[in-house]
Amino acid sequence: MQPSYTYLRNEHSHSTTDITDPPSAAPSADPNESRSISLLPSSNDRESFSPSPITPPALIEPSAGKAPPRTSTYQNPPFDTHAFFSVLDKTFPTPTARSLMRATRALLVDRIGKVKRDGLTYKDLDNQAYLFRAALSEMRAEVTTRTRTETATIRAQSASLRRDVDVLSARLKEGIDGLKHEIQMDIESRRSEEKDAGKKVDLEIEALLNKSLVTLYDLRSDVEEVKWDNMRKSVATLTAFLVVIVIGMELRPQFGAPPSPPTSSLQHGTPVPVEDLEKTVSFA
Repeated sequence: MQPSYTYLRNEHSHSTTDITDPPSAAPSADPNESRSISLLPSSNDRESFSPSPITPPALIEPSAGKAPPRTSTYQNPPFDTHAFFSVLDKTFPTPTARSLMRATRALLVDRIGKVKRDGLTYKDLDNQAYLFRAALSEMRAEVTTRTRTETATIRAQSASLRRDVDVLSARLKEGIDGLKHEIQMDIESRRSEEKDAGKKVDLEIEALLNKSLVTLYDLRSDVEEVKWDNMRKSVATLTAFLVVIVIGMELRPQFGAPPSPPTSSLQHGTPVPVEDLEKTVSFA
């Protein structure tokens, strides 16, 4: 039978007590036996209890070459009640040692149960870690799938928007080209209309100028005609006047002979002044 090790920590001295199994010849109590635990000593224990000072239990060191085995699975720590009672019985009275042993056993059972209820074993921790890694992998796969799906959707929407933008750009370009062509046609037609209007104005101005020139030429011809008429009338008047003067001069000797002019001047052909002729005509 291999010796079992139990590590107890004293709350006041914070020291560790190692307890080993006694020889196999000593009888041992059943650790699984249900017993009533009483921390108060009985009347017999009180009589046999002496007021000697209480000394701490002796430390029993295990062999240097042996160490507590370490396993990967969780195991209940061994607690040899007989060995613990034997050690306590060397220092305390038998009822006190029995009560301390039972109290220690109950405390260990309670603490072990609490650890089993609240704590996790290495296997449970490994299982939880595995479940956490599995959930993390599943979440990562889900996030990756969702990201890929959303990326594909966004790319499809981007491609659709790009196509719509291209179609709108083509339509806008066609509309701009058509509008530019219409504006150019309107400008050309307006320019042609302006040219036609300018030509029409020029023709009207030229026609008016021609009419003015014709009218001016007509007026000039009328003026020339009036001028020639006046000249003819003047010549006719002068001719008639001269004829009258000549007739008057011819008829004057019959009524009275005027003093004869000097013959010398008439013979030599001296011209008679016009003033004298006018006086003669007026006198006649």
